[in-house]
Amino acid sequence: MARLALCVLTLLVAGALSSPERSNVSPKIADPVFLQRQVDLMILFFHLHEPNHLQSWKQICDTWTPEKNIEHFSNVTAVTTFIEMLEHKWVLPRAVPFSVLESEHKFEAVTLYNVLYSAKDYDTFYKAAVYFRERVNENLFAYVLGVVIVNRPDTKGIYIPRLHEVFPSFYNNGEILTTAQRINTHGHRLVESYPSTYKWDNNVVIRWNDTIWPYSNNHITPVVYFTNDIGLNTFYYNYHLAQPSWLHSEVLPLNKERRGEWFWFVHSQIVARYYMERLSNGLGEIPELGHEIVKEGHNPGLLYHNGIAFPVRPDYYHLDRPVLVQALQKIDDYERRVRDAIEQGYVLNHLGERIDICTPEAIEILGNLIEANTESPNPKYYNDFISLWKKVLGNSIVHEKQYHHHVVPLVVPSVLEHYQTALRDPAFYMIWKRVLGLFKLWQEKLPPYKREELALPQVAIEQVDVDKLVTFFEYNYFNVSSYLHMNEEEAKELYDQVSVVVQHPRLNHKKYKVRVHVKSEVAKTVLVKFFLAPKYDSHGNEIPLHVNTHNFMQIDEFVHDLPAGETVITRESVDTSKVWDTANNVYYAFEKSLQGDKQFNMEQLENMESLVQHLMLPKGRVGGMPFVLMVYISDYRAPKVHREPSNVAKVSLGLTIVAQQLTDDPLGFPVNRPLYPWQVEGVKNLYLQDVLIYHKHTPEIVVPHME
Repeated sequence: MARLALCVLTLLVAGALSSPERSNVSPKIADPVFLQRQVDLMILFFHLHEPNHLQSWKQICDTWTPEKNIEHFSNVTAVTTFIEMLEHKWVLPRAVPFSVLESEHKFEAVTLYNVLYSAKDYDTFYKAAVYFRERVNENLFAYVLGVVIVNRPDTKGIYIPRLHEVFPSFYNNGEILTTAQRINTHGHRLVESYPSTYKWDNNVVIRWNDTIWPYSNNHITPVVYFTNDIGLNTFYYNYHLAQPSWLHSEVLPLNKERRGEWFWFVHSQIVARYYMERLSNGLGEIPELGHEIVKEGHNPGLLYHNGIAFPVRPDYYHLDRPVLVQALQKIDDYERRVRDAIEQGYVLNHLGERIDICTPEAIEILGNLIEANTESPNPKYYNDFISLWKKVLGNSIVHEKQYHHHVVPLVVPSVLEHYQTALRDPAFYMIWKRVLGLFKLWQEKLPPYKREELALPQVAIEQVDVDKLVTFFEYNYFNVSSYLHMNEEEAKELYDQVSVVVQHPRLNHKKYKVRVHVKSEVAKTVLVKFFLAPKYDSHGNEIPLHVNTHNFMQIDEFVHDLPAGETVITRESVDTSKVWDTANNVYYAFEKSLQGDKQFNMEQLENMESLVQHLMLPKGRVGGMPFVLMVYISDYRAPKVHREPSNVAKVSLGLTIVAQQLTDDPLGFPVNRPLYPWQVEGVKNLYLQDVLIYHKHTPEIVVPHME
């Protein structure tokens, strides 16, 4: 099986720092039914490029059809529609690129989702999944199956293999995978002949460092370690797996009431984190996106599984070309409609009725509107201009209606058109800087927070002490064996005889503690937040607080019982040096439990999924780089809709923060609106502390960066 771990962006991990207190909780032991389902569904993701190898799968496909079992589905229309699509070959073929942003592809994906989700029992769902596994495009199948597992009540908490191990070609360039194919052909006997490979136990390791790949034309190579980070990109894919824009909120398992707000918050945090990495490497401001020339090209070096290269955007890419005129005109129209709505203070729903957006709660409406998701009040009028930008800047290739009676287009999407690769392209951050400008325009029209809204009487932060903050590069390893085709013996045993892993450099940091000295006149339950922002811009000028507000990245949030008197709140960064477990180990742990050899404690999965904490801190500089740490303590306000932390988010997808809504406060509060010095002056529960982040060289790892 493929390795399973996912790093999740620490800026979105509530509890990214650990508290010394530990609660004694009884272990959660997985029951046999759950274990069997976990094993069954994990195997469905194994070597998805290949046909069904298991004899039990072949038997299902020979004896079971959806037509003969249509009474076991609640959505009969979806089943009959998909059967007709298969019969007439109106579906996307296997082994060609799939993008959910392509309308015909999305229609097929949504229809298949409705089929699988509407299965009345688990047995029907599983047989339908096996049946469709080799009949539909493998990338589409993995995407749909993931969304179904997240949402079906009888599969909640099932661990979904991470996409970087299901489809390694999205995360490793063509040269890596060509080397892996050679190893798969020759086995271990020629490993020493390749300059980039060596043996490690029973694995063959490919040394790789795409930050110095000579075939890349990227001028922002110094931040490739961040933009290409496999955990970061897998996080972004999994976020959209949990919140697909085409799925109605009533069936979403988490945070359905704040869907639009999360859309804004997730992207604002990613862009803020990227900006700090640019500053750490002397790259300056994120370029503005206009309609003339995009200076920064992008050559991902990735290949689709069928050998077709991902599209390349050359340097000095001209947008003022006839072929792009229509798309750019649509973008202008859609953006203008959103901007007009913000200026006017209302949006129009599909009936032409006005909906007020002048209140803080309207962030939900605005987020849904800009994403153009199913909760948008008028998705046809306020259309999806973000996806249009991605098609324009990705330089993607579309051969209209090439497949099956001119129904399905053949597309070669760019990295921007896949959630699992979009963060690799610097144009992603240019697009989102522009989009966040719309949110910022709306935020500036809200009244500034009053001092009494920010203050917490009787509580004062007297001092904040932070250990020395040090970052460094280390090697991390990812298995790519699922990319390699199995021989007859491997297919029979469903086991990879040759295990190939790729060695990638990644940014990490040393453990540290934050100590907050607090004086409180009363005992009370409070919410504590930590934010981090750059102190100076790319020109060396100190960034004013009201300008810097949108640059603050939330790195921690926790509830704390504050005693009366003086106390010290201590938070320690979690251990980020754990080696991620392999899918083989996880899979066989489930199997052993199923056979009665050993009980499986569900906390094993939750602990493994502590996620992208290696990206908590920006790289900084060798001599130290100034940042601002904001500590904010507020009254604890319980969320209006209480939910237990969801295994769907924590285990299935590794999205810890999305699993738990700690407070009813707006996301990012109090930096979700511009903050001015006059607002925070005298607010004793808000403390700004200058910190330095140092970078320590790892001599054996060469990663270009600013000293």
